[in-house]
Amino acid sequence: MSPAKLPSTAVNTLTSHTGPVNAISYSSLGGTYILTGSSDRQVHLSRSEPTNPEKPSGAIQKYAAHGYAVLDIAVSHDNQTFASVGGDRSVFLWDVQNADGTVRRFGSNTNQGHTSRITCVAFAGDGDGVIVSGSDDRTLRLWDVKSRDAKPLLVLEEAKDGVSSLLVPDNGYEIVAGSIDGRLRGYDVRMGRVTVDVQPGPVTSLDLSRDGKTILVGCLDGRIRMMDRTDGTCLRAFPPEGNAEGYLNDGLRLKSCFAVNESLVLSGSEADGKVHGWDVLSGKNIGSIDLNKNRKVISVVKWREGSQAQGRQGLLAAGGADGVVKVYSQG
Repeated sequence: MSPAKLPSTAVNTLTSHTGPVNAISYSSLGGTYILTGSSDRQVHLSRSEPTNPEKPSGAIQKYAAHGYAVLDIAVSHDNQTFASVGGDRSVFLWDVQNADGTVRRFGSNTNQGHTSRITCVAFAGDGDGVIVSGSDDRTLRLWDVKSRDAKPLLVLEEAKDGVSSLLVPDNGYEIVAGSIDGRLRGYDVRMGRVTVDVQPGPVTSLDLSRDGKTILVGCLDGRIRMMDRTDGTCLRAFPPEGNAEGYLNDGLRLKSCFAVNESLVLSGSEADGKVHGWDVLSGKNIGSIDLNKNRKVISVVKWREGSQAQGRQGLLAAGGADGVVKVYSQG
């Protein structure tokens, strides 16, 4: 069976940011909209695909309460709210419909908030009733969305260096976090258990397969590893040993992802302004997409799965240091 093709047909270009793009998140369910967070201290809401293909689409909404760079965004399952984090050391909770200000800010009015920039955020628990945030202060903090109590529900302090990335599998009671200390930690919040997998370098990126059994771990040793969550074994590493094909990641936080029904792994690069792709089954490079000719860093890639039943094509969104987000289909 031949490997899946890279999504390389340009369908949209988002140019509304004035600083590097650090975070990209599709809206829940269909992924009709896309949220982008930037060092320009703003979050922008845009259409994933323009209504008029002849005209690049601008931002529909701009959310501008942050005082520092925005580093991550999480969207609630019902698409009514989203959370954004960054250098402010607080978690900003927004009503999607209202760009005038935040609904809540977690950590800003308590001495139990984060003490350094927040790098990652996710919703958890029943009805997205909890927000999880991870920080350079080496902690994960859980915040109760429904309570007016300013203090965190729980503070997890196992990391020996900054927490760079986190995700919450669908059951909502488990947290997986990657840290600059080179550890992947799994927390079973209800049982109070922690599992630790040692990685070959500082962890910068996590993505999870749909069945929750496989996790994609990006590290600063220049490799992205597909790990079996049940026993911590490495199923495959990308790029193949000795065949980087221009891919470089040894100093910056790049976010990689599964794509095209989890048949591909995609990542930006520090070196060449490209998105690189690898076939999951063979591990081989399948090529790259040239995002910018000035070879600026591509720091974040995000995939939206297509749906034949809904007439929806799969889309890749990628952005980085030049502040532009480009969206591609397999077209």
